[in-house]
Amino acid sequence: MHAPSVKRTAIPGLLIVDLGSQYNDAGWFKENWHREKMLALGVPDFSPVQHNVTHVESRGTTRGFLAEPWDRLVSLTSGRMFGAWIDLRKGDAYGRVVTHEVSPSSAVFVPHGVASAHQTLEDHTSFSQLMSHHWTASARTRFSTVNPFDPALRIEWPIPRENALTAANLAHLPLLRDATPVEPRGVLVVGSETALGRALTRQWPDAVGVSRADLNSPDGIDWSRHHTLVNTLTGAMEPSGGWHDQAELVRMLTDVARRHHQHYVHLTVDPTFKRTAPAHSEDARLAMATPRDQALAVGEVVAATVPRHLIIRTTWLVGEDDQRLNAWLSAARTGQLVQASDGQHGRLTFISQLAAGIRHLLDGSPSGTYNLTGEGPVLSWADVARRVFEASGRPATDVRGTSGDPQAPGAVLDITRLHKDGFKPGNSWLLLDDYLRADSSHEAVPTVATGHAAGPFKVLFVCTANICRSAYADVTARARHIPGLEFASAGTHALVGQPMDPPIGACVRHHGQPDTHRAQQLNRKLVEEADLVLTMAQEHRRYILDEWPSLGRKAFVIGHAAREMASLPADVTLDGLASYLWRHRTLNRGDDVPDPYNRGPEAAASATRLIDEHLEVILGALASLVQRSEHP
Repeated sequence: MHAPSVKRTAIPGLLIVDLGSQYNDAGWFKENWHREKMLALGVPDFSPVQHNVTHVESRGTTRGFLAEPWDRLVSLTSGRMFGAWIDLRKGDAYGRVVTHEVSPSSAVFVPHGVASAHQTLEDHTSFSQLMSHHWTASARTRFSTVNPFDPALRIEWPIPRENALTAANLAHLPLLRDATPVEPRGVLVVGSETALGRALTRQWPDAVGVSRADLNSPDGIDWSRHHTLVNTLTGAMEPSGGWHDQAELVRMLTDVARRHHQHYVHLTVDPTFKRTAPAHSEDARLAMATPRDQALAVGEVVAATVPRHLIIRTTWLVGEDDQRLNAWLSAARTGQLVQASDGQHGRLTFISQLAAGIRHLLDGSPSGTYNLTGEGPVLSWADVARRVFEASGRPATDVRGTSGDPQAPGAVLDITRLHKDGFKPGNSWLLLDDYLRADSSHEAVPTVATGHAAGPFKVLFVCTANICRSAYADVTARARHIPGLEFASAGTHALVGQPMDPPIGACVRHHGQPDTHRAQQLNRKLVEEADLVLTMAQEHRRYILDEWPSLGRKAFVIGHAAREMASLPADVTLDGLASYLWRHRTLNRGDDVPDPYNRGPEAAASATRLIDEHLEVILGALASLVQRSEHP
């Protein structure tokens, strides 16, 4: 028999497979599914769990379109059919159509969210479908349909509608313009009853939380709806039943992750190690001295059996409404003295940093173990308490250090691997100051002024070289000629004096004059003079926070600013805009504008389209705020 081959299509993930069938005088033979060969050709390892066979008696039978919440490998055991597929997943490919004639010698891999339709071309045609998930009644609520004869699809069916054999419900199927897009699979956070589980669920808009109690009836959970399973139940507390209970919990969840081809994220919170060291790498062996230590260690061993696993070690988590910090704030307000441990050391990790780091690692990082904590100085809990007291106007000497606290294990985690993977969590010591300033009881604490002086409201765009993204945003914004607003741009590592990069310049000609731009280096004076600094990526904002921390409260990633400014409350003023954005900041990798430099015209066009979308929101909001300030 011939070697199989795979042809990619215009719909991402939709694959046409030539099965390399062997024909002889007696008939034919084919390997309808050969995992090793298929994976080598690029077919996803979808591990089918259900095999459906459908036999159709009559030529011209036409069905579809139907999008189902699982992956399928569709082939024929007899006959021929004309197949059509529509991408109904949210995204750039939505509505894209592919057609292909299928015989027993070929198959089609149909990913989740792509709708299928078919028309039989011979009598006695039989279909074979391998499915990645079991069919369930609850899954029907997530089906999406389209009328196969929608003129907008421009599908040339071999047998026209008037001669086709259709189902009675055809007239009720929606046209593409009225179809329901298929929601992407989301994140399932196990441990919604814990503070960590609740906080992570709030951090991710597509996340759903389940509690430990929900796992007692796992059949009631629709696991297929999620591409990632995050286990927050290990490491946060002493296991009541020893390490055996923890091992059983992790075994059950890892089985689920394997069965549903999910990323499995396993959180190890506040680990202790077999040997002392100034900082512990991912290779450091966990201690086994206590039941809690044993539970953490066995959890990591079982988690590593999942093909797509991330074991995240983290320390000293700080939530959105942290009990420890709030207790110290309360003590500081009421004049109490407190004790805190000076014996353990580590780095704070805010939930927002943890969530952003996990998101980054899920986006293509290799499976394995990663240390993920905040950056910044190594501290004791007593150092943190003293900072809380100082921010409240109390002397640091009102906090007495103690030698140790068994409830507050400490370890410094080396985050070099995380940095090499391209993610920098940000300085958690600075975020602590933000946390304390955000508390409503600390409005009197001196902060950097963020209201603008008399004159135009000044917006500074920042990127790396100041010849691409920030340059485009600057020239485009200036071309709008909005009264009361002034724009400028600069680069953290500017190619000083250079004109705009030609591919970007070609895009900007629709909005302004690219020849007017010359790159300039970002400096403290430019940041001081600006009322609002909009960076093109997190790395540029981090540059400002590291170089001039006192000025960082008016610097935001452009995508974050656009999200928040799309629906500003009526009481937000021009003077209070930066403060509002600071109180509502989040870490979201999707807020960045990808760097198009040296990546060609398509990358430039993609980046400028994204900037245009953000500017449409931001400039509209700023214009409204200017008018409101002039006519209160």
